[in-house]
Amino acid sequence: MNIVPARNGWLWLVKGFALFRKSPAMWLFLVLTYWIAMALLGQIRYVGVALSTLLLPAFSVSFMDVCAALDRGTTLGPALLASGFRRGFRILLLLGALYLLLIVAALAIASLADSGALLQWVVLGEEPPIAAIRDGSISRAFVLAAAAGTPILMAFWFAPVLVAWDRMGAGKSLFYSFFSVLRNWRAFLAYAGVFVLGGAAFLLLTGAVVVITGGQLAIMRFFGLALTLLTLPTVFGSFYASYRDIFPGTSVPGTPISA
Repeated sequence: MNIVPARNGWLWLVKGFALFRKSPAMWLFLVLTYWIAMALLGQIRYVGVALSTLLLPAFSVSFMDVCAALDRGTTLGPALLASGFRRGFRILLLLGALYLLLIVAALAIASLADSGALLQWVVLGEEPPIAAIRDGSISRAFVLAAAAGTPILMAFWFAPVLVAWDRMGAGKSLFYSFFSVLRNWRAFLAYAGVFVLGGAAFLLLTGAVVVITGGQLAIMRFFGLALTLLTLPTVFGSFYASYRDIFPGTSVPGTPISA
Protein backbone atom coordinates (compact mmCIF):
# COMPACT_ATOMS: atom_id res chain seq x y z
CA MET A 1 0.00 0.00 0.00
CA ASN A 2 1.50 3.31 -1.13
CA ILE A 3 1.11 6.76 0.39
CA VAL A 4 1.00 9.15 -2.55
CA PRO A 5 1.36 12.97 -2.72
CA ALA A 6 -1.66 15.26 -2.87
CA ARG A 7 -1.18 16.11 -6.56
CA ASN A 8 -1.94 12.50 -7.46
CA GLY A 9 -5.60 13.14 -6.69
CA TRP A 10 -5.77 15.41 -9.73
CA LEU A 11 -3.66 13.02 -11.79
CA TRP A 12 -6.16 10.21 -11.22
CA LEU A 13 -8.74 12.17 -13.17
CA VAL A 14 -6.19 12.98 -15.88
CA LYS A 15 -5.41 9.27 -16.22
CA GLY A 16 -9.13 8.47 -16.16
CA PHE A 17 -9.72 10.81 -19.09
CA ALA A 18 -6.79 9.23 -20.94
CA LEU A 19 -8.48 5.82 -20.57
CA PHE A 20 -11.73 7.29 -21.88
CA ARG A 21 -9.95 8.64 -24.95
CA LYS A 22 -8.67 5.16 -25.85
CA SER A 23 -12.16 3.89 -26.68
CA PRO A 24 -14.82 6.62 -26.28
CA ALA A 25 -17.54 4.92 -28.35
CA MET A 26 -17.43 1.64 -26.41
CA TRP A 27 -17.11 3.52 -23.11
CA LEU A 28 -20.30 5.45 -23.88
CA PHE A 29 -22.07 2.24 -24.95
CA LEU A 30 -21.14 0.47 -21.71
CA VAL A 31 -22.03 3.43 -19.51
CA LEU A 32 -25.35 3.97 -21.29
CA THR A 33 -26.20 0.27 -20.99
CA TYR A 34 -25.42 0.38 -17.28
CA TRP A 35 -27.44 3.59 -16.89
CA ILE A 36 -30.48 2.04 -18.61
CA ALA A 37 -30.23 -1.12 -16.50
CA MET A 38 -30.14 0.90 -13.28
CA ALA A 39 -33.05 3.08 -14.48
CA LEU A 40 -35.14 0.00 -15.23
CA LEU A 41 -34.39 -1.45 -11.82
CA GLY A 42 -35.28 1.88 -10.27
CA GLN A 43 -38.77 1.62 -11.71
CA ILE A 44 -39.52 -1.27 -9.34
CA ARG A 45 -41.01 0.55 -6.37
CA TYR A 46 -39.25 -0.01 -3.05
CA VAL A 47 -37.27 -3.02 -4.29
CA GLY A 48 -35.57 -1.33 -7.27
CA VAL A 49 -33.24 0.93 -5.28
CA ALA A 50 -32.24 -1.97 -3.04
CA LEU A 51 -31.47 -4.25 -6.01
CA SER A 52 -29.38 -1.62 -7.79
CA THR A 53 -27.39 -1.03 -4.59
CA LEU A 54 -26.83 -4.76 -4.09
CA LEU A 55 -25.39 -5.02 -7.61
CA LEU A 56 -23.29 -1.86 -7.38
CA PRO A 57 -20.06 -3.58 -6.17
CA ALA A 58 -20.20 -6.12 -9.01
CA PHE A 59 -20.74 -3.41 -11.61
CA SER A 60 -17.91 -1.35 -10.13
CA VAL A 61 -15.59 -4.35 -10.67
CA SER A 62 -16.85 -4.60 -14.25
CA PHE A 63 -15.80 -1.03 -14.95
CA MET A 64 -12.44 -1.67 -13.28
CA ASP A 65 -12.05 -4.59 -15.69
CA VAL A 66 -12.84 -2.22 -18.56
CA CYS A 67 -10.05 0.09 -17.40
CA ALA A 68 -7.63 -2.80 -16.95
CA ALA A 69 -8.36 -4.03 -20.48
CA LEU A 70 -7.67 -0.57 -21.88
CA ASP A 71 -4.51 -0.31 -19.80
CA ARG A 72 -3.28 -3.54 -21.41
CA GLY A 73 -4.13 -2.22 -24.86
CA THR A 74 -6.92 -4.76 -25.34
CA THR A 75 -9.99 -4.11 -27.47
CA LEU A 76 -13.15 -3.69 -25.40
CA GLY A 77 -16.23 -5.87 -25.78
CA PRO A 78 -19.77 -5.69 -24.34
CA ALA A 79 -19.12 -8.82 -22.24
CA LEU A 80 -16.93 -6.77 -19.92
CA LEU A 81 -20.04 -5.21 -18.39
CA ALA A 82 -20.82 -8.61 -16.84
CA SER A 83 -17.24 -9.52 -15.89
CA GLY A 84 -17.65 -8.22 -12.35
CA PHE A 85 -20.21 -10.95 -11.69
CA ARG A 86 -17.70 -13.76 -12.34
CA ARG A 87 -15.27 -13.41 -9.41
CA GLY A 88 -16.28 -13.36 -5.78
CA PHE A 89 -19.90 -12.54 -6.61
CA ARG A 90 -21.29 -13.77 -3.28
CA ILE A 91 -18.92 -11.55 -1.34
CA LEU A 92 -19.71 -8.63 -3.67
CA LEU A 93 -23.40 -9.15 -2.95
CA LEU A 94 -22.60 -9.11 0.76
CA LEU A 95 -20.74 -5.83 0.27
CA GLY A 96 -23.76 -4.46 -1.57
CA ALA A 97 -26.05 -5.46 1.30
CA LEU A 98 -23.73 -3.88 3.87
CA TYR A 99 -23.47 -0.73 1.76
CA LEU A 100 -27.26 -0.51 1.54
CA LEU A 101 -27.71 -0.91 5.30
CA LEU A 102 -25.03 1.65 6.12
CA ILE A 103 -26.34 4.23 3.65
CA VAL A 104 -29.84 3.83 5.09
CA ALA A 105 -28.33 4.28 8.55
CA ALA A 106 -26.57 7.48 7.42
CA LEU A 107 -29.84 8.78 5.98
CA ALA A 108 -31.59 7.87 9.22
CA ILE A 109 -29.06 10.01 11.09
CA ALA A 110 -29.77 12.83 8.63
CA SER A 111 -33.47 12.47 9.46
CA LEU A 112 -32.74 14.15 12.78
CA ALA A 113 -32.47 17.40 10.82
CA ASP A 114 -35.39 17.12 8.39
CA SER A 115 -37.82 14.55 9.82
CA GLY A 116 -36.98 12.03 7.11
CA ALA A 117 -37.46 14.20 4.01
CA LEU A 118 -34.05 13.33 2.54
CA LEU A 119 -34.49 9.63 3.36
CA GLN A 120 -37.83 9.50 1.56
CA TRP A 121 -36.38 11.39 -1.41
CA VAL A 122 -33.45 9.00 -1.86
CA VAL A 123 -35.22 5.73 -1.04
CA LEU A 124 -38.77 6.34 -2.26
CA GLY A 125 -38.22 9.07 -4.82
CA GLU A 126 -40.63 11.42 -3.06
CA GLU A 127 -39.62 15.06 -3.57
CA PRO A 128 -38.97 16.93 -0.30
CA PRO A 129 -41.72 19.27 0.88
CA ILE A 130 -41.34 22.97 0.18
CA ALA A 131 -41.22 23.68 3.90
CA ALA A 132 -38.08 21.52 4.29
CA ILE A 133 -36.39 23.52 1.54
CA ARG A 134 -37.45 26.92 2.83
CA ASP A 135 -36.43 26.37 6.45
CA GLY A 136 -33.08 24.88 5.44
CA SER A 137 -33.68 21.54 7.16
CA ILE A 138 -33.01 19.60 3.96
CA SER A 139 -29.65 21.37 3.65
CA ARG A 140 -28.73 20.46 7.21
CA ALA A 141 -29.75 16.88 6.46
CA PHE A 142 -27.39 16.83 3.47
CA VAL A 143 -24.54 17.94 5.73
CA LEU A 144 -25.33 15.25 8.29
CA ALA A 145 -25.63 12.59 5.59
CA ALA A 146 -22.29 13.63 4.11
CA ALA A 147 -20.58 13.48 7.51
CA ALA A 148 -22.05 10.07 8.27
CA GLY A 149 -21.49 8.79 4.73
CA THR A 150 -17.83 9.76 4.33
CA PRO A 151 -16.43 6.86 6.44
CA ILE A 152 -18.75 4.52 4.54
CA LEU A 153 -17.40 5.70 1.19
CA MET A 154 -13.85 5.31 2.49
CA ALA A 155 -14.51 1.72 3.49
CA PHE A 156 -16.15 0.83 0.17
CA TRP A 157 -13.87 2.80 -2.21
CA PHE A 158 -11.51 -0.10 -2.95
CA ALA A 159 -13.43 -2.93 -1.28
CA PRO A 160 -15.08 -4.45 -4.39
CA VAL A 161 -11.87 -4.59 -6.42
CA LEU A 162 -9.93 -5.94 -3.42
CA VAL A 163 -12.48 -8.75 -3.24
CA ALA A 164 -12.43 -9.52 -6.97
CA TRP A 165 -8.75 -8.97 -7.77
CA ASP A 166 -7.01 -9.59 -4.44
CA ARG A 167 -9.38 -12.32 -3.24
CA MET A 168 -9.99 -10.67 0.12
CA GLY A 169 -12.99 -11.34 2.29
CA ALA A 170 -15.61 -8.68 2.96
CA GLY A 171 -14.23 -7.55 6.33
CA LYS A 172 -10.60 -7.47 5.23
CA SER A 173 -11.42 -5.55 2.04
CA LEU A 174 -13.37 -2.92 3.97
CA PHE A 175 -10.53 -2.59 6.49
CA TYR A 176 -7.83 -2.16 3.82
CA SER A 177 -9.97 0.23 1.80
CA PHE A 178 -10.76 2.48 4.76
CA PHE A 179 -7.18 2.79 5.97
CA SER A 180 -5.69 3.16 2.48
CA VAL A 181 -7.99 6.14 1.89
CA LEU A 182 -7.28 7.51 5.37
CA ARG A 183 -3.51 7.31 4.89
CA ASN A 184 -3.85 9.02 1.50
CA TRP A 185 -6.24 11.72 2.71
CA ARG A 186 -4.28 14.51 1.02
CA ALA A 187 -4.65 12.98 -2.44
CA PHE A 188 -8.33 12.22 -1.84
CA LEU A 189 -8.92 15.75 -0.56
CA ALA A 190 -7.40 17.11 -3.78
CA TYR A 191 -9.52 14.64 -5.75
CA ALA A 192 -12.68 15.78 -3.97
CA GLY A 193 -11.70 19.41 -4.54
CA VAL A 194 -11.71 18.84 -8.29
CA PHE A 195 -15.23 17.46 -8.01
CA VAL A 196 -16.34 20.54 -6.06
CA LEU A 197 -14.95 22.76 -8.80
CA GLY A 198 -16.59 20.53 -11.41
CA GLY A 199 -19.91 20.79 -9.59
CA ALA A 200 -19.65 24.57 -9.56
CA ALA A 201 -18.89 24.55 -13.29
CA PHE A 202 -21.89 22.27 -13.87
CA LEU A 203 -24.18 24.69 -12.02
CA LEU A 204 -22.89 27.56 -14.13
CA LEU A 205 -23.46 25.58 -17.33
CA THR A 206 -26.93 24.58 -16.15
CA GLY A 207 -27.75 28.22 -15.47
CA ALA A 208 -26.60 29.12 -18.97
CA VAL A 209 -28.76 26.34 -20.45
CA VAL A 210 -31.77 27.58 -18.48
CA VAL A 211 -31.30 31.08 -19.87
CA ILE A 212 -30.71 29.91 -23.44
CA THR A 213 -33.59 27.42 -23.55
CA GLY A 214 -36.02 29.46 -21.49
CA GLY A 215 -36.14 26.74 -18.87
CA GLN A 216 -37.49 24.00 -21.13
CA LEU A 217 -37.42 20.88 -18.97
CA ALA A 218 -36.84 18.33 -21.76
CA ILE A 219 -33.76 20.17 -23.06
CA MET A 220 -32.36 20.58 -19.55
CA ARG A 221 -32.77 16.85 -18.86
CA PHE A 222 -31.07 15.96 -22.13
CA PHE A 223 -28.19 18.30 -21.28
CA GLY A 224 -27.79 16.76 -17.82
CA LEU A 225 -27.88 13.20 -19.20
CA ALA A 226 -25.38 13.95 -21.96
CA LEU A 227 -22.96 15.63 -19.56
CA THR A 228 -23.24 12.75 -17.09
CA LEU A 229 -22.59 10.13 -19.77
CA LEU A 230 -19.52 12.03 -20.93
CA THR A 231 -18.21 12.43 -17.37
CA LEU A 232 -18.76 8.93 -15.96
CA PRO A 233 -16.06 7.16 -18.03
CA THR A 234 -13.45 9.58 -16.68
CA VAL A 235 -14.73 9.03 -13.13
CA PHE A 236 -14.60 5.24 -13.50
CA GLY A 237 -11.12 5.57 -14.97
CA SER A 238 -10.03 7.66 -12.00
CA PHE A 239 -11.14 4.87 -9.63
CA TYR A 240 -8.83 2.50 -11.49
CA ALA A 241 -5.99 5.04 -11.48
CA SER A 242 -6.30 5.54 -7.72
CA TYR A 243 -6.24 1.78 -7.12
CA ARG A 244 -3.17 1.21 -9.29
CA ASP A 245 -1.44 4.16 -7.63
CA ILE A 246 -2.05 3.01 -4.07
CA PHE A 247 -1.82 -0.75 -4.65
CA PRO A 248 0.89 -0.92 -7.35
CA GLY A 249 2.07 -4.44 -6.54
CA THR A 250 -1.27 -6.08 -7.28
CA SER A 251 -1.46 -8.13 -10.46
CA VAL A 252 -4.59 -7.36 -12.48
CA PRO A 253 -6.30 -10.59 -13.61
CA GLY A 254 -7.14 -11.16 -17.25
CA THR A 255 -10.75 -10.53 -18.22
CA PRO A 256 -12.96 -11.77 -21.05
CA ILE A 257 -13.16 -9.32 -23.90
CA SER A 258 -15.54 -10.87 -26.38
CA ALA A 259 -19.32 -10.83 -26.45
